Amino acid sequence: MRTRAAIYLLGILIFVGCGSGDSPVTPDSAVASAPESGVGLAGGSRPMTIPENFPVKKILCFGDSVTFGVTQRVAGSDGSRPALTLVEGYIPKLWRRLEERYGSGFELINGGIPGENVREGLDRIDTEIQRHDPDLILILEGIIDVNNEFARFPVVRSSLAEMMRIGLLRGKFVIIGTYPPLNPDGFRVYAIENAARLNDVIRQEAKAKNVLVADHEAVAAGDFRGQGADGLHPNDIGYETMAQTWFETIEVLLEDLGVS
Repeated sequence: MRTRAAIYLLGILIFVGCGSGDSPVTPDSAVASAPESGVGLAGGSRPMTIPENFPVKKILCFGDSVTFGVTQRVAGSDGSRPALTLVEGYIPKLWRRLEERYGSGFELINGGIPGENVREGLDRIDTEIQRHDPDLILILEGIIDVNNEFARFPVVRSSLAEMMRIGLLRGKFVIIGTYPPLNPDGFRVYAIENAARLNDVIRQEAKAKNVLVADHEAVAAGDFRGQGADGLHPNDIGYETMAQTWFETIEVLLEDLGVS
């Protein structure tokens, strides 16, 4: 893993769709360019700017490397070792869906830190909420803690529950995600049985907090086409699927708030 300090500086302030000309240029934001003015992703008319009182305009995407946006590159023909590389993760893809559906003006913040466990995430989340003041927080944490033989599920459960509690206490909307199924053939997958158990914990704690779940595991349904070569990080297909699942869950939230 790269040093956390370096990753933090690179990852925590990736802004997508800020609307200003001086937004930071990053691997994620550079590839998440907006459609040409007046043209939607499917070639139709693009909606106008979202209204000022739109309930969800700024979204903090909080989590580990799956949020940050990396995948596993296949080893080269020279026998070089596969290495993690930056790709367009789910965040730019989600941003484009939101702007196409509701209009321009969304701001998505990449709050993913590769290698972060739930204790580290819990220590960080309130600071990030206060720093960015988002309307909505998307949480995806826990796989680092359980993808090994020393998984401590009580710590994972309590930490995820507390993350949701903090977000709600701060008056934010919260959606938590499950992880897509890990591919047991991937060389970064060490405890495949723990991934499904983690997702059950996520669903249970979300239900207890009355928090919506973006169920990436259920959508993938055991199909590993969306996983990269390491079996842990999604490829472009996987990130597209994740973006759609987040988007559909946000749609449910907005419908509950009376936004059609």
